[in-house]
Amino acid sequence: MTIEVALHRPTITLKLATSLDARIATVTGASKWITGPQSRAEVHRMRAAHDAVLTGIGTVLADDPELTARLEPMPARQPWRVVLDRQGRLPLDSKLIQTTDRAGLIWCTASEVAAVAPGGGRPIHHHRVGASKAGPKGLDLHEVLRLLTDTYDIKTLMVEAGPILATAFLRAGLVDQIAWFRAPLLLGGDGRSVFDSLDVEELSQAWVLHQTDHIRFGRDVLDRFDVSPT
Repeated sequence: MTIEVALHRPTITLKLATSLDARIATVTGASKWITGPQSRAEVHRMRAAHDAVLTGIGTVLADDPELTARLEPMPARQPWRVVLDRQGRLPLDSKLIQTTDRAGLIWCTASEVAAVAPGGGRPIHHHRVGASKAGPKGLDLHEVLRLLTDTYDIKTLMVEAGPILATAFLRAGLVDQIAWFRAPLLLGGDGRSVFDSLDVEELSQAWVLHQTDHIRFGRDVLDRFDVSPT
């Protein structure tokens, strides 16, 4: 199932990187690196192939990602970086702000925030977006996607986020494809799960994934799935 921009949003790939038992971190929060260098290199290629990469403030505060496509040679165009930050907590010393000379940054909050001087030579594009009316306290994802489509002509979007935002996109029916990197590690039930609750009580309510690819990267595997809710 692929939903085109005609439905007023980009085509969305949800990128996941987990252990074999679908954990993104240990019980203490340790997560670097679950997947190996070949998988991480492929993620950079995936970023370069998308118009934008989106994450949430939780991931920014926990991991301080740069979200650029760091390849050799460097791509001629970097994807937009998009941060969903309901309360405007983006640190001024974060890599996202300090690397605006490499790639543009779109900062979405639910309230006005103080102007931020970029670390590099490009402006930080701030937008005030409505809060979500359903699910976890976040931003209205449909409004965010309309903004990205109408203002920035973003047609392809990769979501790299933690369980709250990944689950919110999935439950809102906004994921077209999952790119799931899995390492041959077992972290156990007390590790941090890749998803929050999907409210699946019966097997008939389960999300159906249609596998489209299976590729090995070093010790890891990448499985691609088209997504269709039942």
